[in-house]
Amino acid sequence: MKNKSFLRITLITLSVIAASVLILFFREYPVFQVNIFNVSILNRTLNHQFSMFAIAMVLLVLTRLLTNRTRLSLLTVTKKDGPITPEPWLGIKPKPNESWNQLGRNFAVIITLITAIAIYFQTIRNAPLTVNIYPRLLMALLFSISNSFSEEVIYQFSFSAVVVNENLNPKIAKALSALTFGIVHYFGNPGGIPGVLLAAFLGWFLTKSILETKGFFWAWLIHFLQDVVIFSALFITAS
Repeated sequence: MKNKSFLRITLITLSVIAASVLILFFREYPVFQVNIFNVSILNRTLNHQFSMFAIAMVLLVLTRLLTNRTRLSLLTVTKKDGPITPEPWLGIKPKPNESWNQLGRNFAVIITLITAIAIYFQTIRNAPLTVNIYPRLLMALLFSISNSFSEEVIYQFSFSAVVVNENLNPKIAKALSALTFGIVHYFGNPGGIPGVLLAAFLGWFLTKSILETKGFFWAWLIHFLQDVVIFSALFITAS
C-alpha cells in the first residue's frame, strides 16, 4: 500500500470513528431541540436524525475530497446489477447466470426476516403495543429513509469510495465497515452482542454490494428495510 493510499484510508477510518462517537453523544445530548409530536420518542428520533444527516454530509464532503477519481460516483442508485464475487464460506456460490439482481433480492428478504426475529425478542415480545398509522408508522418510514441514507454514507460508502479510488483490496473496505458498523450497534437496536454480529454482517454485505455493483441501490434499499422493522417496533412499543 502506497503512503498516499495508507494516509487516505487511515483518515477516513478515523473520521468514521469520530462520527460514531458524535452519533452516540448526540443521541444522549441532542444538538437540535425540535418538539412537534406528543410522543417523546418521535421527537428524540427526529432531533437525532438531524444530527445524523449533518454528520453524513461532513463525511460525504470529506470522502469527495479524498477521492479524486471515483468522487461520488458510487452514490448512484441506477446501478443495481453486476457480477457476484463468490463467498463460499457464507454459501454465496453464484450460478452462471446469477447476478446482484437475484442476490440483492434474496438477501433483502433473508436479512429483513432475521432482523424482525431479533427485534421481536429484544423489543416487542413482552411490550404493550400502540399501533397507529399517523404519526408513528408514517414517521417510521420517513426516519428509515433518512437514517439508512446517513448510515450508508458514513459506514459503507466512505470506505468503498476510498478503496475503489486507491485501487485497494476490497476486503479492506468490507472489514472496516463490518468493524465500525458492528461496534457502534452494540448500543443500538437490536443491541448487545447479537446487535453487533448482525450489524457487522450487514456492514460487510452492504459494502460488498456497493463495490460489486458500483452503486448505492442495494445497500440503501436493504438498510432501509431493516430500519423500517426497527423504527416500527420502537414506535409501536413506546408509551
